[in-house]
Amino acid sequence: MSSAEQGEPSGACADSITRRRLLSGAAATAAALAIPDIARPTQRASGETRNVAPIPRSRRALMAFTARGLLLNDKTKYPTLPSGWRQLFEVAASIGFTGIEFFSFSGAPSFAQAPGAEGGANPSAAQIRKWLDAAGLKAIGHYNASIVNNSAVGLTPATLDAALETAGILRQPRTGSHDATGAMWQKSEVDRVIESWNQMTLKASRAGIPIYSHAHDAPWNFLLDSAPTDAKGNFTRSSGIRVMDYFLKHTDRRWVECEMDLFWAHVAQFKYRSYTAADGSTVGDIFDPGRQIAKDPSRYPIVHAKDGIRAPKTEEGWIICPFGYGDIDIERFLKTSQIEKTNPWWSSEQDNADGGDADPQKALRDIADGYRGLSTVGGAGGRSSLLLPSSSR
Repeated sequence: MSSAEQGEPSGACADSITRRRLLSGAAATAAALAIPDIARPTQRASGETRNVAPIPRSRRALMAFTARGLLLNDKTKYPTLPSGWRQLFEVAASIGFTGIEFFSFSGAPSFAQAPGAEGGANPSAAQIRKWLDAAGLKAIGHYNASIVNNSAVGLTPATLDAALETAGILRQPRTGSHDATGAMWQKSEVDRVIESWNQMTLKASRAGIPIYSHAHDAPWNFLLDSAPTDAKGNFTRSSGIRVMDYFLKHTDRRWVECEMDLFWAHVAQFKYRSYTAADGSTVGDIFDPGRQIAKDPSRYPIVHAKDGIRAPKTEEGWIICPFGYGDIDIERFLKTSQIEKTNPWWSSEQDNADGGDADPQKALRDIADGYRGLSTVGGAGGRSSLLLPSSSR
């Protein structure tokens, strides 16, 4: 229903009123979620109590994919919900986030939003930068992907220039990619990706901007690199090295990084628990996300903060939920990964945050819950209640 149909002011006045309502709601949310940034005691099931260092507020970011529905929100339909990048930045900053990770599925970085939002359907990177600065937020990275034959493809030499240029405009310290290796497990396939990424590091190094690969579950599967081969000459057995380990080993550690997604890393732990060795024996090897990072924490500058509820009867073994509200042992991950030594960004993401018309406010609740999880290191102790203006309830 439009503002005119509701008997409310229209035009610039209506926009001002909507902005005030929106920001007052966001401010109330921030107040509801405010938690001191100090170590707090955590009671374990064993009865042991120990202090848990918090994730610093200065390293709490929002992965904008969580808010994709809000970015495209039509204000004539949901006038009190955010619409477009500027309003998303204002809400994120009010809640407490200090960083934003962007996403694009068009090859080159883009900033699609509702046509009626400030700045039009696709504001420029320069405009995005101004809005970030005004909100006091930092651009921390950009998940770049292209859709080819209905599948996502990561950065390539053809799309890298635009990604680096956009990162420079946004003062973004690094730019990223959908899984570099996708669902490739054959050594020959992964070798071709490594060759491509080693080419890209030449431009990345000249720009002074590292490139990172996201990691869903597939890159943590075992590389097929051992004989015997099948009729097509493909390897059928493994030496036991995981695909992402192999990728990182053969790319320049100064310019190629990895973004671990905590939820999908635990899906990999559930799915990829053994491999067939060259001699035909089955070797058990359960993936440990924390110990994986501990091998070289500096190669993991961003962690996707995403949690899950155990669901061993499902294909993936987990069901996504906001960070800090599930069964992933985040305290153990922090302890084993030693990632605090490198002070990474924690990018809060919720894959299923878009509630559509059935629940248009779901994304806002998930954004708020994700922040609360970050601010309590997974000890939120119950879902937060996102406070919104009464007119939007």
